[in-house]
Amino acid sequence: MKIIDHKPDFPPSVFVAEIDGSKARTLRAFYPRISKVLLFPDYFGKNLDALFDCLCSLEVTGKQEVVLLIHHPSSFLEKEKAEKKEAALQVLREAEKMENRYDGVHFKVIGYHRK
Repeated sequence: MKIIDHKPDFPPSVFVAEIDGSKARTLRAFYPRISKVLLFPDYFGKNLDALFDCLCSLEVTGKQEVVLLIHHPSSFLEKEKAEKKEAALQVLREAEKMENRYDGVHFKVIGYHRK
């Protein structure tokens, strides 16, 4: 996840989903938030495998570029055990790679500190 100091401006062609990292300090709190902002199907399994599958199938957004903005990235998953947090971050990194995508969508995760 790239960390920046300001919220970038995106053209209307980009689907931008935002999550407040201070409200997603655990995976249990993160799953319903990401599911809502990225329009995951109702059957989303709320585990890392299901997260990866849904992140790699974002054609439901109707856009060819999707950005997940995480406000307060230092708080994001801070209450998870280190290995669980790293596994979740690895899922996000893997979902950004075009060779892992099922949908042809360009997906990027950006953390930023809201001013």
